[in-house]
Amino acid sequence: MSVKEEDMSAKTCPACEFVVYGDVEKCPHCGTALVVAGMPAGGASALNTSRVLANWKTSVAASIFGLLAGGVCDGLIELGSSLSYDVAVLAFVASLIWAAISIWYAASFYPSLFRADCQRSSSSAAISFMNLFFGGILFGCLWNSNLTKRNKGISNVVYVVWAVLLYGILTMMLAFS
Repeated sequence: MSVKEEDMSAKTCPACEFVVYGDVEKCPHCGTALVVAGMPAGGASALNTSRVLANWKTSVAASIFGLLAGGVCDGLIELGSSLSYDVAVLAFVASLIWAAISIWYAASFYPSLFRADCQRSSSSAAISFMNLFFGGILFGCLWNSNLTKRNKGISNVVYVVWAVLLYGILTMMLAFS
């Protein structure tokens, strides 16, 4: 077998990313199946299911708690912004930090839950909590629904664009006031 033919038959294990050559059904490194519905893992990587999706069931209690916790954090920031100037500045900084973390969550963490190589937490309760904590009632419920349907959609991109525009406009308004 030439080098070109050998490279063409190479498969990458979806679990450990070990490169396997030839017609092998299981990864010799970790034992993960390399064949999904008769297709090699390299061609069927989209068919592999992440640990999160394999065990996903929305936790309603954790979702409600995440929404309430997000509301409490927002309320504390609002309260801080109405107090003395020093506390208002701290509240503004806390608001920017929360915005940056929520944008990171929507842009990086949430989409990674759909990848087969996802090494993030597979706890439905923790993820349900974070979805509503960072996404609020609209995006949080949408993200939980998307996980249930196993369809990422574009809601996380819409959230990122919306949040960047919103916080950009608010920052400019505060800077010029």
